[in-house]
Amino acid sequence: MGFKKLKWHKVADKETDIQWSAGQIGEVEINGKKICIAKGKDGWYGFADTCPHAGAPMIDGYITGGCQVVCQVHQLKFNLKNGRDVNGEGYTLKTYPVEARPDGIFVGLEEGGLFKWF
Repeated sequence: MGFKKLKWHKVADKETDIQWSAGQIGEVEINGKKICIAKGKDGWYGFADTCPHAGAPMIDGYITGGCQVVCQVHQLKFNLKNGRDVNGEGYTLKTYPVEARPDGIFVGLEEGGLFKWF
């Protein structure tokens, strides 16, 4: 299995430039696509802006346990390291790598094809 080639997109100059929800989730836009980001105890995480279960906006959720996000609608909880739900329902939330660098906050999107980042 080969390595994924990522294109990094700067989404903010610094953490304070991101508008954070009450649940500690920020929403950024890259080429017209909304992506949620969060800062957990182990680093930064990027994930889909809608819940794979019922399509609820993840910006309305909240971060818990350092690296999990909870959807407000049905309380499904997803591990932000791998996107798997921890409730055992079988859903997977799309995740994206995020890096905080000296020159800003960046989200990595897989290159090569229309369906790579859905």
